Amino acid sequence: MRFGKPSSLAAQSEALRQDREAAAETIHRQNFAGIDDIPSQEDEEWVTTYMDIITLLLILFVVLLANADFSGSPAEREQVNRANALMRVLGIDPNSATEQELTSVGTSLTSEFSEAGLSDMVAISSSPGSLNIRLNDQILFRRGEAEFIGESADKVMQPIIELLNRSAYNISVEGHTDNVPISTVRFPSNWELSAARATYVVRYLIAQNIAANRLRAIGYADSLPIADNDSAAGRGENRRVTLVLTVPDKP
Repeated sequence: MRFGKPSSLAAQSEALRQDREAAAETIHRQNFAGIDDIPSQEDEEWVTTYMDIITLLLILFVVLLANADFSGSPAEREQVNRANALMRVLGIDPNSATEQELTSVGTSLTSEFSEAGLSDMVAISSSPGSLNIRLNDQILFRRGEAEFIGESADKVMQPIIELLNRSAYNISVEGHTDNVPISTVRFPSNWELSAARATYVVRYLIAQNIAANRLRAIGYADSLPIADNDSAAGRGENRRVTLVLTVPDKP
């Protein structure tokens, strides 16, 4: 058997040792840099959570966009809403009504009272979302009392009853007085008088088959004057009963 020279074997052994050290150093460096790291399941969970949040935000934006109203400025949209509410109070479908129909229906009550010779005792006006029917107290009540006079009250109430029976809006009956104090056994002040008059009108409407859940009575005494109480004419205007008709809220 022949053997290589000792010096040659030693050189080969040294070369193998250096190769092993170099390979070990390379593996160490790769591990330190994370080149061969395999991501764990826990490291990937945040990605799923992040995508869920992004999806929810996208759905939210879609819903907000679908419900957004870009038809005009906020002031213009408010004017349209007020006009639609008044049209419903007058028994008009805002989706099909024309300006001519609105004008015609808006003046119908005024015409009826004019034909009955009551235009100086009844005033009709509108405010945002409501129709106001103002009745002078002279055609309804005697001074300091809270029961209808008789035929004159029935006469003025008849067109109103017909209007209320054709519609389903809510009715607030408001009693108002002048600032002249009253002090009787039944009415210690104008608060009691105005509330009693409003309540009497409500009971009258109920007797005319107007649903009670559509009605309410409010007494304001002399707290909301529409004219100067320093004159007899002004005090006469302030003594009134007002029916405020509003569109009921959607269920």
